[in-house]
Amino acid sequence: MTRAADPESKKTKQAAATRAELLSQAVMVFAKRGVSHASLDDVARAAGVTKGAIYWHFRNKDDLFQAILDDIRSRWQEAVLTPVSSVRDPYLRLECFFDGYAKLFTETPEMCLFLQHTLLDTQNKPCFEKVTKVFEQTRVFVERILTDGKRLGCFHESLNSKATALAIIGSLAGATQQCLVDRNLKIKNAIDEVRAMALARVRV
Repeated sequence: MTRAADPESKKTKQAAATRAELLSQAVMVFAKRGVSHASLDDVARAAGVTKGAIYWHFRNKDDLFQAILDDIRSRWQEAVLTPVSSVRDPYLRLECFFDGYAKLFTETPEMCLFLQHTLLDTQNKPCFEKVTKVFEQTRVFVERILTDGKRLGCFHESLNSKATALAIIGSLAGATQQCLVDRNLKIKNAIDEVRAMALARVRV
């Protein structure tokens, strides 16, 4: 005899699915219009739900924005940080970083546009500062890989770890942005070019 589905379990799954869809649509709406110029009504229309459904999951637009950042951090942890942290050799760690970056932004290119658009949105300083912190944390992460490589003799001793990390992050951001503007360009191909230049620059 088949047991009836637990109503509470079904309701929980539906709520989780709705929340995930709201986050997905909000990323795309904010990526196209910017956080300051997009409204919760815009997000609700994109997701095909009522504005009340948004308030069921998020207190306000700032809360929704923070949830998007938390989701990006979670995806970044899974696609980049965890795989890189499992590798000991600095050169292979740097390669693994590029692999993870390519995988993440090939699968979800709107995330990159969302982050970059937020950096250009000078009207919303709190959001700007939060995204700036995300890029700074990424820069520090890459810088540590480079510094470890210098210490172990894998990378040039004269390498400026901070400046090189900034150049790598800036090149990746620029490359992915151009791919979003020109659909004939492939994100993976652009990232592979940045990877080749970076690895050639650091290797002894």
